[in-house]
Formats: sequence, C-alpha cells, structure tokens
Amino acid sequence: MEIREFVDLQNEVFRLHAVGAYREALAVIDREAGRFQERAGDLYFWRACLTCLADGADAGLRWLQAAADEGHWYHERMLNDPDLAALRGDPRLEPLVKLFRERREAAQALARPVLRTHETEGAPRGLLLALHGAGSGFEQDLESPYWTPATETGWRVALAQSSQVMCPGRYFWGDRQRALEEVRAHLDRLGPHDPTVLAGFSMGAGVAMYGVLSGALPPTRFLAVAPAFRPDDLLPLLAAARRDIKGCIVIGDRDWQYANARALAAAMNEAGLPCELEVHPGLGHEYPPGFAARLPERLTALTAARPA
Repeated sequence: MEIREFVDLQNEVFRLHAVGAYREALAVIDREAGRFQERAGDLYFWRACLTCLADGADAGLRWLQAAADEGHWYHERMLNDPDLAALRGDPRLEPLVKLFRERREAAQALARPVLRTHETEGAPRGLLLALHGAGSGFEQDLESPYWTPATETGWRVALAQSSQVMCPGRYFWGDRQRALEEVRAHLDRLGPHDPTVLAGFSMGAGVAMYGVLSGALPPTRFLAVAPAFRPDDLLPLLAAARRDIKGCIVIGDRDWQYANARALAAAMNEAGLPCELEVHPGLGHEYPPGFAARLPERLTALTAARPA
C-alpha cells in the first residue's frame, strides 16, 4: 500500500493489527515514522500496543516510558486498551499513570470547545455540523477533508471540536451531557439554517444521533459514519422521537458496530423514522473510500421532502 498521508499509515497499521500481523505493523511504523514527527504521540502509543501484543509487558512498557520521556501523555481510557492487557495490574505502570493523569488535568484546565466554520459562496443551501471521532479533532485536519468539500455544492460546513482532552491535540466526547451543551452552543452561535444536518464519525456520530433522536438538539437530520453507540441509549428514544426525523448511517460490514447499526436502522424504519443504512463490504471502523465525493448526494437525500 502506498502511504502518502498519515491516514494511509493509520489504515495500514490498523489493517495489519486486525489480522495479527503485529511485527509487520511495527516495521511499517519504523519505516514511515520519520515523515510524521508531528504525530509522534500516536506512533509511540501504537508501538506500545503492538509490542505488548507481540513481545509482552516489558516491551510495551518501554514504549510508554519513551513517550513520557518525550513529554507525551494518554488518558486512562487509552491505557485500558485491550492491546495493553499484559500491563494490567503491573506496578511498574503506576508511576506513568500518575504522571499522565497530572499532565492530562493540566491540559484539561486550559481546553475549550472549538468551532471551525467553512463558508460557501452566496446563500447556503443549509448547515452541516460535523463532530469528530474519539481521539481525534480538527486541529490537525485528519477528518476535515471528509466534510469541507460540501462547501463546493453550497453547504455551510462547521466542524466542532470537543473540549474533553484524550491526549495532546486529541479530544473525545466521553461526557455526553457536556458534549450536548457544547454542540447546542455552537448551533446557537451559527444561527438557524433550514435544513441543518448534524453529522459525525464514531463517537461524534453517536453524540449526533443521540442529540437528534432525544430532541436535546434542534436538528432533525443526522448523518452518522461508523457510529459508536450503545443500543440501550438510542432504541428507547424512538417511540417519543419527533416524527420528522430522518437519518443515514454509513458503515462497513467489518465494523465492530455493524450489528448495532443494522438493528438501529431497522428499528427506526419500523417506527416510521426513515433511516438509510449504507453498507460498505470489507470496511472496518473508518470512513469509506470516496466519502467526500458522495457527501453532497447523501445530504440531498437526507434533506429531500418526505413523501406525503
């Protein structure tokens, strides 16, 4: 696979990880790491996970210590990754957990929600507000290119970055109430748009779906890419949900949330809330190829008038 951008490296490493080719994944990182120094924190963490799986706790611990020595830190949520199971309960990890927690708390005290707005020429056709996935953000533009092309077809695009810090430059939506309050404030700031589509990837998609289905947020349209959610959080909302809600879920059949997504889409349609399920064969937990090119088509379908 040709690796041109960091996302290409991420996809290749994750592909090799999925088939248990841990040393091959490490070799790819070693070969390409020099090109992506700005993502050193990710590369240290991936190496810790991969070496922990391949060679055990000692190897994984060495990479986490190397990350700490370079000033990096990770949320405890990340340290609970199943790939680091060999380190669970290891007393040697405790000083690092304490150090990472102190660094995270210092960063969290300074963090603020961020909104990046991309305008279109003339009056907009509508507003697309997108939320990033867990451990991501819009500062380094990993996810931005998937959404901003909608401006070329007349959409005003806003990218919301959470204030909840996961590691340096990376954010997540772990506190849902706080997430909803931030998104609501962004919508108030942006002003009314008809239509408005609330969108997102992974955890961000889960927040978008909850906000629409619960009525906690004003939009009645959602576009969810590889949504990460608990069915017990969303399914009970359908009976009392607004009747003009419409959704689209884009997911791969190798995504760990695929079964949940199918069940939710089916339940929404059964409840009279149209939801298209767009399935990509062979795709894992990621954006499908060509997502940005088909984005205007999805937005048009989502915002078309429902049949009488």
